[in-house]
Amino acid sequence: MSLRKFVATAITPTLAGSGEELTPIDYMVWQNEVRVLDQEKIFKLLARNPRLESYLDQLRKSERLEWTQWGGYAQNYCAEKIPFASAGLVAVWEKARNEDIYVARFARAAGRGVIPGSALKGAIRTAWWLGGMDPSKALAIWKDAVAGGRRFSPPPVRPAGLFSLGDARASADAFRVYQSRVLVVRGEGKSEWKPGQLFVEMAKPGATFHGTAAIAEAAMEAARVQTRRWIAEHREYARAAAMKPLTEAVEKLAAAESALPAGSLLIPLGWGAGLSSKAYVPGIGEAEVRMQIGRIPGIRKGPMPNMPFPKTRRVVLDGAGGANLPGWIQIDF
Repeated sequence: MSLRKFVATAITPTLAGSGEELTPIDYMVWQNEVRVLDQEKIFKLLARNPRLESYLDQLRKSERLEWTQWGGYAQNYCAEKIPFASAGLVAVWEKARNEDIYVARFARAAGRGVIPGSALKGAIRTAWWLGGMDPSKALAIWKDAVAGGRRFSPPPVRPAGLFSLGDARASADAFRVYQSRVLVVRGEGKSEWKPGQLFVEMAKPGATFHGTAAIAEAAMEAARVQTRRWIAEHREYARAAAMKPLTEAVEKLAAAESALPAGSLLIPLGWGAGLSSKAYVPGIGEAEVRMQIGRIPGIRKGPMPNMPFPKTRRVVLDGAGGANLPGWIQIDF
């Protein structure tokens, strides 16, 4: 199994997060762009300027900077420009509360956006392990674990030699700022947004990342099996939510999976991919399984019959009517 070059293409907006975020005083919005302020240059400029105290006062309050006072800095002293996914999001941003306009950032190395090799390996390993399990065996293990108050965890199998992945570096103009909200299904054909929102710097659909990896074919085939399961679950969720843009987005995922060339993968990765990308609950249609889910710490009650589990999904909005499940990428060797 030798290393090969690969291209990872974002199918939906994707965030491999660094844990960093822009606060409302780290940037300003100008011409449909988030302009990251070069604070070092600004402080040097204001070092002997009477406006320094006024600027520091706004920074101490942790509020967004007033455009009428400091807008010139967004035009002349910005370190980076990140466009919004659409002009429609600017109006959403302008009406948002200060606490809702922190911007989560994409991971970077040497000044370039990267998907860390660890994030890729973790996503593929999860898909491989879940996809390689026999459903009846998985159901038996799951019931036994929940009944005994234990975690449903993998058997002690080490995928030595199955995966070797390095960081994947982004191509130019790969990122946009999106709005993210949490959708909750309340019943058949009924859904609503949870209060609150996030703004997120994400790789836009079509953005590419280049790296090298070695993955055993057996692992890839198992991962493809699990991908089909995940998409089927998302289809059921979209049907229950009765949200047309989300339904269309899931159907595009299904079409992308069915058109995969040999030696390619489609997997969910990174922030926002949700519980369903990290967990497997076999036999969700069984009453016994639904009852046992309610015994898991942190879950108040099991899912109702004919209801998806979990009943929430994080959805990324582009401000132009589009809605997507975040984090889906296609890997081509």
